[in-house]
Amino acid sequence: MGPSDIENRVFILLVDDEPRIHEMIGGIFNQSDRIARFDSYYDPLSFLESLNQMEMAPDMVLLDVHFENSGLTGIDILPFIREKHPYLPIVLLTGMEGKEIEDAQDFECTYFIPKPVNPDHLLRMVFFYLGKAQKSGSRIEKLSRDLDEHKALLDVIEEELSVYEKASNDMSSIPSNRESKAFERVMEVLLSVLKTCDMASSFSQDLKKLFTSDFKLLKRVVGAVTDLDSEDMSKPGANIHKYYGVDHVFSFRVSKKARLFFYLSPKTRKRKLLRFDPEHDTKGMDKWLKANARTYETDL
Repeated sequence: MGPSDIENRVFILLVDDEPRIHEMIGGIFNQSDRIARFDSYYDPLSFLESLNQMEMAPDMVLLDVHFENSGLTGIDILPFIREKHPYLPIVLLTGMEGKEIEDAQDFECTYFIPKPVNPDHLLRMVFFYLGKAQKSGSRIEKLSRDLDEHKALLDVIEEELSVYEKASNDMSSIPSNRESKAFERVMEVLLSVLKTCDMASSFSQDLKKLFTSDFKLLKRVVGAVTDLDSEDMSKPGANIHKYYGVDHVFSFRVSKKARLFFYLSPKTRKRKLLRFDPEHDTKGMDKWLKANARTYETDL
């Protein structure tokens, strides 16, 4: 649904057990040339049945929370709506507030307008929420595509590592050029996965050492790097810690001993992976990180 659709071709469903609400909202929408279609339902079950059979999905649902003698609330049916319509904007209509309403808004594209409904306010909020939901839906669909691509690339990395790991049982049978090409392929795929992280040559060299010495740990590092690439640094329990020896450098814990170090650019907010320390070599890492501090902003 594009901007022109929001303005001129809106299809809205109302689900409420109060006839006066239908009369009032119907009157508001019938006077608006921005509403192309308006359908009414008086109980949640008939609404769900009709929604599942519709050839054309609505642009929005206005949903009452409390229904007399139905055994279901509007909040109860949210998961059933989301099964087939994950991004359909739903606006809850109720005179009550509280944790139940707050929890319901945890569903994506679910909003709230209090009763009694002011006609002018209702119309403004309907189109405000339509625009907001459109942006949210586009963002979620992009994230979903990115996650699918991300998983596919990780599967490729896993396959590359598994093939090489089997062959590495007899290291003498592997020509050095084949070993180098296998590592380059893994690095190529890994770099194509990363969105917020760049990789310093020093970090690449650390991974190359693991490639021929510790496949189990290498796989763990690959997983940690992809986690870090999407990690929210403000989230509790993220295992990200400020390194106080050099400005804007952080450590990310991979295991009890192993850590990787990265630089967070204050200019671009991108991250540069600097080193991987498998043995918790505090003195060695401290010396290296301080000695190379002037190079961290390069290429970011």
